[in-house]
Amino acid sequence: MEFVLLVLVVGVVFHRIDRRLKAQAREIDELRRAVARLGGGPLPDSPPADPIVIASEDVPPEPAPVFADEAPPDRPDEADATYAPEPAPGRSRWRELEESLASRWLIWLGGATMALAAAFFIKLSVEHGWLGPSVRVALGLLAGAGLMVGGEWLRRRPEQRRVAAAGPDYVPPALTAAGLFAAFASVYGGFALFDLFAPLVAFALLAALSLVGIGLSLLQGPFIAALGLLAGFVTPLLVSSDNPMAWGLFAYLLALNGAGMAVVLYRGWRWLGWGMLAGAALWPLLWFADPWTRGDALPVGLYLLLTAGLFLMPAVLGRWSDVEPEAAADSVPLTGWRAALPSWLRRRRRHPADRLAMTAMWLLGLLIAGLFWLDDHGPLSLAALGLFALLALVAGRRVERLAGIAWTAALVVLLALAPWALPYLPAPPPELNAEGQPVVTAVPDLVPIIVERFLWVSGGFAALFGLGGFIALWEARRTALWASLSALMPLALLALAYALVEPPTTSVAWPAAALALAALLVGATTPLARHRHRPGATLGLAAFAAGAVGALSLGATMTLREAWLTVALALQVPVLAWLERQLNVRELRGVALLVAVAVLARLAVNPYVLDYEGMAWIFYGYGLPALGFLIAARWMRAAPDGRGDDPVVMVLEAGGLIFTTLMVSLAIHRWMAPSLDEVPSTLAETALHTLSWLGLALLLAADRRWSARPVAVWGRRLLVALAAAQVVGVQVLELNPLWTDEPVGNWPVVNRLLLAYGAPGLLGLAFLWLDPPPWPRLRQLAPLLPFALLALNLALEIRRAFQGPVLSGYGMSDAEWYSYSAGFLVFAVLLLVVALRFGWGWMRHAGLALVLAVVAKVFLSDMEDLEGLYRVASFLGLGVSLIGIGYLYQRVLLPSARASENGPSV
Repeated sequence: MEFVLLVLVVGVVFHRIDRRLKAQAREIDELRRAVARLGGGPLPDSPPADPIVIASEDVPPEPAPVFADEAPPDRPDEADATYAPEPAPGRSRWRELEESLASRWLIWLGGATMALAAAFFIKLSVEHGWLGPSVRVALGLLAGAGLMVGGEWLRRRPEQRRVAAAGPDYVPPALTAAGLFAAFASVYGGFALFDLFAPLVAFALLAALSLVGIGLSLLQGPFIAALGLLAGFVTPLLVSSDNPMAWGLFAYLLALNGAGMAVVLYRGWRWLGWGMLAGAALWPLLWFADPWTRGDALPVGLYLLLTAGLFLMPAVLGRWSDVEPEAAADSVPLTGWRAALPSWLRRRRRHPADRLAMTAMWLLGLLIAGLFWLDDHGPLSLAALGLFALLALVAGRRVERLAGIAWTAALVVLLALAPWALPYLPAPPPELNAEGQPVVTAVPDLVPIIVERFLWVSGGFAALFGLGGFIALWEARRTALWASLSALMPLALLALAYALVEPPTTSVAWPAAALALAALLVGATTPLARHRHRPGATLGLAAFAAGAVGALSLGATMTLREAWLTVALALQVPVLAWLERQLNVRELRGVALLVAVAVLARLAVNPYVLDYEGMAWIFYGYGLPALGFLIAARWMRAAPDGRGDDPVVMVLEAGGLIFTTLMVSLAIHRWMAPSLDEVPSTLAETALHTLSWLGLALLLAADRRWSARPVAVWGRRLLVALAAAQVVGVQVLELNPLWTDEPVGNWPVVNRLLLAYGAPGLLGLAFLWLDPPPWPRLRQLAPLLPFALLALNLALEIRRAFQGPVLSGYGMSDAEWYSYSAGFLVFAVLLLVVALRFGWGWMRHAGLALVLAVVAKVFLSDMEDLEGLYRVASFLGLGVSLIGIGYLYQRVLLPSARASENGPSV
């Protein structure tokens, strides 16, 4: 079974290698034709030579510690954009298929057939008992050695060199691969089937064969390297032991990785490095799953550290330039919060060796974190974690292209420390002084050893990354990356320690540590500010400022509770705006945006604020953040570069408006309701909310400094829309006193009806006068709602005069029914007088419509329902009013209309 699996694996690897070889051959063929086309010479007809086989002559190629690039710098598509490679004349796909079958596939099939023939011969000899086990194994070894020697001898023949010079030559590596496979199968058969070899001897022989294959690959190509590497990683699985030793296994794997990386450096086969990384990372996982013991921390830790160093070698020792190709997006100037992003967060094209190194650091770093967990945070695994972080810092500073691995190590450290299980520290009874007041202690009296050790470990890593990043940023190209590492990693570790330790609320050591960290980060900006002309220095200053703001926020979290915590966070926004104004560091806007979003989320969408007790916190909890946001927005708008008005300023202005609205609304709700978590259910409270929203909208429309701002324009429109929706849906339909039995007050005019309907109508008209809608159709229809509210207020006020404070009765007297006609007629006449006085056509039309409605009521209802003097008064009042209206139209409207038709007199 193992033999069949091995054959399948070899077949898959062979197929992948063959695809790569064909792709390389096609690229070289295209390059040759491009060179011939540019030089004016004839196009070559011969197939391209395999670069791997060409290099396998007697004189080995010069070592090149670099991965082969995807294409040379002078590619034909760069030299001539209109050039497109064409197939060679006279060559068809059938001809290429024929050559591929004859010169490649049949040869490899022949090599595999020879290996299978040797295996079948051994199987047949076992079945018939022809040869003894030792003889069979010896013959297999001799056959394998003969095939390997024959393959190398054939490669060195002059005629075979001529074949290799003309095109890819697969005969020698096919023979060598068959011999290597036969020898490997013979050794494994002698161990697994015949017990001819002790486990240690079999392991040594199989490991030697894999190293021989890796060595022969330098002469015979990448397939032999893949076969040797696969055999090397499979050997520990094939030769198992009842008492596995971590020292032996990982020492062997380290030697195998070293040999493979030497081949990668020498020949530049980057795919081999990825295969090695898979095998190198898989074996520690397998070891963690089954044979792991506490004593294995040292060998496994050394293996992971040294393997990480091996995978960094191609990038560190490479000969290419240390300048990364910038992404196309980097050339576009960034504004707003995007400008505060470190440059290392933007996508870049990386060299293949750099990609391999960074991926290896991620995988091996996660394995080191897993080792730290399994070892229960022991000293050996802690040393491995610290050395890994130090290796990343040194290598990232040595090769600036790899500076991102420093952040990789930082995240690995956080992942390693986060699951640390710590005991709960119960808060001791407060110590009281002579006056009976609690005494605040700096640190708890009793701290368990494990907690103390965790704090020392966290502090050590904070010092490592803080000092290491600060030292590395000087004379570095990626100043922002190192500054962000120096500023944010200690802050993250402090926050993690505070979250895991669960300190008593009376301890002041935690906020003192946060304030000390903030002071250190602010002090770090002083020397960097002297070199702010350097590229990336402003981003570095922004990173230190962000760290200081985060430390202050964390200190506030440790000290303050509920609303004061939000106030402390919000007041950092104007501080950042002031720093940006004084230091001219535009990148601080991104930090201010992050803090502003956090404060908005805490105050606007946090349901827990409804649980806060009292009412005073509403004014300072929302008023101070609103004031801070507006001040910060004003300072940022006054930036000297002319780009001050950006989305960050709009977010701050919107935040100030949201906080002001919430402050007023919550204050009204807390005043009218027992607690904040209750739903508003009275007409008076909903009316006050409506009036507050309309009042804020009027202020935004009347203040000329704000009226043209987009936030003010859309903010007041949204407030008016909310007020209109609440008036119609809640105050008119749901909480109308006609059917809710809610008393409206004993005073005439000045009562809840004025709050709910009259005052909103008047404020709505005032808003439409100050800020008419921009759409003509809406300008004609918008006044209907305020006039409807005024008319409803008049009707309900008439009913209150006859029914008392509760309006939900069913009875109605003739006097009340007549009063509706008289009241609405007077209201219509007033509308017409005002409209004619100021020339407001829409109000004149509304007055006429109301007059017609009164006329219809008088003739359709009052004529039958009223009796006596009330009927006489109804018709008399209507007649006088209609005559007066006609008189007004004749004296005011008609002369002006005729004058406009005749034109000005001469």
